[in-house]
Amino acid sequence: MQKLLLKDATVVMPERILKKDILIEDKFIAKIDENIQDSGAREINCKDLLALPGAIDAHVHFRQPGMEHKATMFTESRAALLGGVTSYMDMPNTMPPCTCLEALEQKRAIAQKDSAANYTFHLGAGLDNIDEIERVDVTKVPSVKVYMGATTGNLLVDNVEKLNRIFKASPLMITTHCEDSNLIYTKEKEYKERYGDDIPFTMHNFIRNRHCCVQSARLAIQLALDNNAKLHIMHVSTKDEISLLSHFAKDDIQTRQISCEVCIPHLMFSSSDYDRLKGFLKCNPSVKDESDRLSLLDGIKRGIITTVGTDHAPHEKKSKLNVYTKCPSGLPSVQFMLPALFDLWSRREIRLEQIARLSAYNVAKRYGIKGRGALVEGNYADIVLVNLLKGHKVTTEDIASKCQWSPFEGHRFTTSVIHTFVNGAQSVENGVLTGNYCSMPLEFER
Repeated sequence: MQKLLLKDATVVMPERILKKDILIEDKFIAKIDENIQDSGAREINCKDLLALPGAIDAHVHFRQPGMEHKATMFTESRAALLGGVTSYMDMPNTMPPCTCLEALEQKRAIAQKDSAANYTFHLGAGLDNIDEIERVDVTKVPSVKVYMGATTGNLLVDNVEKLNRIFKASPLMITTHCEDSNLIYTKEKEYKERYGDDIPFTMHNFIRNRHCCVQSARLAIQLALDNNAKLHIMHVSTKDEISLLSHFAKDDIQTRQISCEVCIPHLMFSSSDYDRLKGFLKCNPSVKDESDRLSLLDGIKRGIITTVGTDHAPHEKKSKLNVYTKCPSGLPSVQFMLPALFDLWSRREIRLEQIARLSAYNVAKRYGIKGRGALVEGNYADIVLVNLLKGHKVTTEDIASKCQWSPFEGHRFTTSVIHTFVNGAQSVENGVLTGNYCSMPLEFER
C-alpha cells in the first residue's frame, strides 16, 4: 500500500481554508489533520503550497475516436494533469458520434488503455436513439448531451417534437449546447454576401450572437419544465442568459432542476481580443462583450453559475490560420483551466473557495460523482498543489496538447501548478509528468 504525507499545506476544504497535513493511503485520503506523523509515508513539503481537489472538467473534446490527427485521450489527458485537472467528461461529437451504448464502451476501452486522468463520456442525443438513451447505465454516464445548435456529426437536434421526446425519455440530466441554428445560418449568409469567405473574425459574435443563445436557452428551459427533466446549460456566454437563469438559482446545487456552466474562454476573453487572436479565439458560442464577461463573473458570485469547464476543443494550428469560413471553431484550454481561474483570483474577480467549488466540488455534486470533488477523508486522493506566488509564462514548448497552440501562448499566469495526484499516485511532480498514472472511470451515485 502506497503512503504519501503532504505536510503543512494550505488546504481548501468545502467550507473553509485551513493549514493541515494530508495523509494518502493507497487511492484515498486517509486523514486530514495537524501534525500527522507516519514513519511509513513519503513526505512532501507543502509549506508554500495551496492544496485543492483535483479539477473535474465536465466539458472536453478529446477527439477520439475518428479525429486522432487533432488529439487523443493519451495526449490531452496528460495536458490536463499538468494543469491540475484530474478527471474529465468527454463530449459525444466524435467520428462516429457517441450516440449508442456500444460507442460508449469503445471510448471506455480506449481510456482504460491510454488515459492518464480519470474519465467518463457523455451520451449524445441523436435524431433516432431514444432506445439507447432509455437503456443507459446511470452509474457510468454523466449526462445526455443535446446539441440544439449546429455541430460536428449527426448530432444537431432542433426539432421541438424530437427534443420533447429526448427530454421526456432521459433518465439522466440533460446537458445542452444552446444556440439557434436558423438564426446562425441567416447571419452567416448575410455576412458571407458582404465579405465573401474572408469575414473579419471581429464579426463572429455578431454571427453567433446573443439572440441565438438566449432563444435556444429559453426553449431548453421550457422543455425541462414541461417534462420535469433536470437541465444543465453548458457554456453560457451572455448577460441575458444569466438574467434568464437567475430564477432557478434558489435550490441546492444537487437538487436544482435547472443550472448552468461557464467555460474558460468566456471568463478570460472578450470581443476586444478578436483583433489580436483572430481565428485562435473562434469558438462556439462566441466570446461576447466585456459587459457579458463581467455578468458571468457576477453569475458566479450570485450562485447562478454552478460549474466551470473548458470546452477544450483542439484543432491543427494551420486550420486556425484559415479565413473565417474555413477556420474551425474551438480552443484548447484544459491545461490552463486552473491557472486561468487563479488569474481571476489575483485580479480579485473570484475567491479561492469559488475556484474549488466551480472546478471540483460543485461538479461532483451536480453530476453525482462518487467519492470525488472535495478534500475530505475517505474521498479518492485527487489533489492539486498550487504555488500562488510562482508565475509562469506560456511558451509553445509548454503546451502539451497535440495541437501545440493555445490562446494563452505568451501570457504570463500569476500562479503555477506544482504537483498533481490522481487516485493517490503522483502524476505531476514539480510541474513535470512522472509517468506514474492511476486513472479510473468515474462512477455516479443516483
